Amino acid sequence: MKSAGTFRIRGGEEGQRYGLELSTPVQAAASLVYSYFKALGADGTLLTTREHRFRRRLVYVLRLEGSPPVIQALNEVGVLSDNFRLDPGVPGRLIQRRCCKAALVRGAIIGAGSVNPPQRGAHLEVVTPHLAFAEDLAGLLTGLDFRPGVYLRRGVHVVYLKGREQVSELLAFAGAQEAALEVAEHAVFKEVRAQANRAANCDQANLGRTSAAALEQLSAIEFLESAELLGGLPAALQEVAELRLENPWSTLSELAEESDAGLSRSAVNHRLRRLLNQAREAGWSETSETAVKLGLF
Repeated sequence: MKSAGTFRIRGGEEGQRYGLELSTPVQAAASLVYSYFKALGADGTLLTTREHRFRRRLVYVLRLEGSPPVIQALNEVGVLSDNFRLDPGVPGRLIQRRCCKAALVRGAIIGAGSVNPPQRGAHLEVVTPHLAFAEDLAGLLTGLDFRPGVYLRRGVHVVYLKGREQVSELLAFAGAQEAALEVAEHAVFKEVRAQANRAANCDQANLGRTSAAALEQLSAIEFLESAELLGGLPAALQEVAELRLENPWSTLSELAEESDAGLSRSAVNHRLRRLLNQAREAGWSETSETAVKLGLF
């Protein structure tokens, strides 16, 4: 009632001077409030209308006349104080137990709450025209270890939560377990997809570095062969040159496994570096004519 209801004062006969109107696009919410007031002895009228703007949704309107049972019911649910003044905040007597706090949060979300679709960043908010209600709701959530925020937006006060964990936990606390699971599932899916993308990007980067290094080594070996210098190098360098020519796209670890001498990855890498240095000393460079012929640049 505090998040979606309007208390009206007007002229008229006794029993018609006061009234309360609740408007919601959720039929189940309107029916629930109607049945609760009826159980408290307060009768009302349930109507349907359409929004004048935006999506022109069907709206369910509950109207209650200010009869003594209605006034008493509004006092019991905390809309009116004991001296029958409007109470925009949350009376402490209504939230003594955890189940009562969950009921108040559930009512606030049903009355004026909204949550982003699970595919987007998790964001839940409750809108109210009453600063006292916004502050009391935020204080209640803080006491439950949530991290709410409050701000003013176009004349109304907004209590909000951000983050999938916070939103899913609050939905579960309010009794919306299925919605909480859906938010949590999308959080897991998003994290798994992010990890897969990071792994794929890492593999692609490693593959690019391995390919660039192999092309550089092949270019240097081709240069040494064309200059008839390869045969004059130490046997260890000739062996690693032959190993690279036989396995042009293998990684250092794969080259080490293919070597007859049982070389380690570090040993293969060291010999290839020596081979590159020999080629540079003989006048080779990465942009040499030989590299261009190999299609490297």
